[in-house]
Amino acid sequence: MKPVTRCFLKLSICSLALLIINFSPSRAFARDNKYIIDSLETALTTASDSQKIRILVEKMIQLLDCKDSVTKIKLGEQAIRQSEKLRWNQGIASANRALGDVYLKCTHNYTKAFECYQANVNLAQRNNDRTAEVLALETIAKNYELILKHAEALEYFNKALALDPDVDLKMGILGDIGFTYTNIGDFSHALSCYTISLRLLDSVIRSKKTSDIQDTFQRIALFLNMGDIYLSASQPDRAFENYDKSLKLGKLVNEKSIAIYCLLGIGKTYRARLDYPKAIEYYLTALSYCDSANGITDKGKILSELANAYLYSGYNDKAMEYAQSALNLGQKYNQIGQIQTAYTILGQIYLKNKKYPLAISYLQKSVALGREHTLPDQEKDAWQALTTAYKQIGKPAQALDAYTHYIALKDSLYSISKANELTRIDLGYSYTNKQIVDSLKQANVYNEKIQRQRIFTYTGFAGAALILLLSFFIYRNYHTQKKYNELLSKEQERNLAEIAAQDNVLTDIAHTQAHFVRGPVASILGLIQFFNYEDPADPINKEIMQGVSEATEKLDTVVKNIVIKENTARRESKKK
Repeated sequence: MKPVTRCFLKLSICSLALLIINFSPSRAFARDNKYIIDSLETALTTASDSQKIRILVEKMIQLLDCKDSVTKIKLGEQAIRQSEKLRWNQGIASANRALGDVYLKCTHNYTKAFECYQANVNLAQRNNDRTAEVLALETIAKNYELILKHAEALEYFNKALALDPDVDLKMGILGDIGFTYTNIGDFSHALSCYTISLRLLDSVIRSKKTSDIQDTFQRIALFLNMGDIYLSASQPDRAFENYDKSLKLGKLVNEKSIAIYCLLGIGKTYRARLDYPKAIEYYLTALSYCDSANGITDKGKILSELANAYLYSGYNDKAMEYAQSALNLGQKYNQIGQIQTAYTILGQIYLKNKKYPLAISYLQKSVALGREHTLPDQEKDAWQALTTAYKQIGKPAQALDAYTHYIALKDSLYSISKANELTRIDLGYSYTNKQIVDSLKQANVYNEKIQRQRIFTYTGFAGAALILLLSFFIYRNYHTQKKYNELLSKEQERNLAEIAAQDNVLTDIAHTQAHFVRGPVASILGLIQFFNYEDPADPINKEIMQGVSEATEKLDTVVKNIVIKENTARRESKKK
C-alpha cells in the first residue's frame, strides 16, 4: 500500500470513529456504553490500518446489547459504507455478516438478515473469489439451520459443496450437513456425511504421510459425532465403538476435556443397556477428570447423569447427593438448563421417597424455568412427576391440570418430531427425484451416443461398399481403357480415324464416370445417415429407402449406358 493511501485510510477510519461516537442516536447511549466507547478509542489508536474496520465491526456491533439494535444497525451500515469507500472486500464482508447477525438475532428480521448474507455471496462472485463464496454460502446455511429451516440449510450447504472447495472446507461443510441431518433425525444421511469426511481426512493424512495433532482432533470429533448419532438411533453397541475410538485417540493428545466427553458417552451407552453399575463407573471416572480439568459445564452434566443412574438403581441417598451437587454448581455459575435438570431430578427423588410437598416444590421450580427459558424436555418430565405427586396427596384437580400440561408438551414435542420426519421425507423425495432425473439424463445421453455410433458404423459400412463398387468400376474402366489402348496402338498405322473415334468413345465413358456416377453415390451416402435404425417402422425410413432406390436406379442406368457404349465401340471396331 502506498504511503498516501495509508494516510487516507487512517484519516478515514478515525473520521468513522468520531462519527460513531459523536453522532450516536442519543447522548444517553454514549454514557450507558462509555466503557465500550473508551475501549473502541483505545483499540483504534493502537491498531494497524487493516485491523481498524474489523474492530469497529466485531467490537462495536457485537458487544452492544440487542436492546440497542437500532444503533447496532446504524453502526453496521456505516462500517459497510466506509469499507466500500476503502474498497476493502474483507471489511465489507465482515460488516455484512455482522449486520446480518444483528437482523437475525436481535430484530428477527430474517429477510434483511439473509439479504446481508447474500450480499457477501454476490461480492465473492464479482471478485471471482471461490473460497469467499463458499464461506458466504456456508454462513447462510448455518443461519438457516439456526432458525430450524433445515431444507434451506441443506440447499446452501450443497451449493457450497458444488463449488468444490479445498479439503478442509469440504470436511467442515460435510460435518455441518451431518449435524443438520442429525437434527431432523435422518441418521443414515448424517452418518454418510461423517463417513465421507473421515475418508477425506484419511486421504489427506496419507498424502502427507504423517498425521499432525489437528488431524487427530478432527478424527476425534468425527468419531464423537458418530457415537452421538448411534446413541440417538438406539444403537448403544455401535455408539460404544465410536466413543472408545475417540477415547483412545484422546489419550494420544492427552486432552482431558475429550476424555470427559468420551467417558460420558460410554456411560450413556451402558445406561441405554440398563447396565447402571457400569454407567456409574464411567460417570465417576469422567467426574474425576472434571476435577483435574476444571470442566464446569461437563461436571454439571455428569453430576445429573450420576443422580439419574443412582435413582434408577434404587440408591436414593446417592442420587440426592449428586442432584444437590448439580444444583449447587448450576446456581453458582447461573447455568439455567443445569438448574432445571437438577430441580426435576430432586423432585423425582422426593417423589420416590414419598415426600410429596418437597417434590412438588422442586417440580414447580423446574416448570417455571422451563416456561421462562423455553426448555420443554425437562418441563415435560416435571409435569409428569407433578401429576403423580398431586394424585398421591389427594388433589385430583391439580393432578388433571398437570397431566393436561404434560400431554400438551408431549404433543408439541411430537409435532416437532413429525415436522422433522416430514422434512426428512420431503428431502428424501427431492433427493430421489434428483437421482431419477440424473439417471434419465444419463440414459438419454448414453442412448444418443449409441445411436450416433450405430449411424457412423452403418454409414461406414455403406460407404465402404460404395467405395468398393466404385473402385470396381474404375478398375474395369481402367482395364477396358488399357485394352483399347493396346488395340489403338496396333491399329494406329492402319486407321488413325478409327483410333480417334474410339478415343472419343472412351472420353465419353470417362466423363460419364466422373459426372454421372458421383451424383447417385453422394445421394446414397447422404440418405443413409438419416436412416432411423432404432425404429425401422419410422415413416421417414420409407422415404429414405425410396430415395436410395431412385439413386441406385440412376446409378444402374449410368452403368448400363457405359456398358452399352463399350459394346457399341467393340462392334464398330470389329466391323472395321
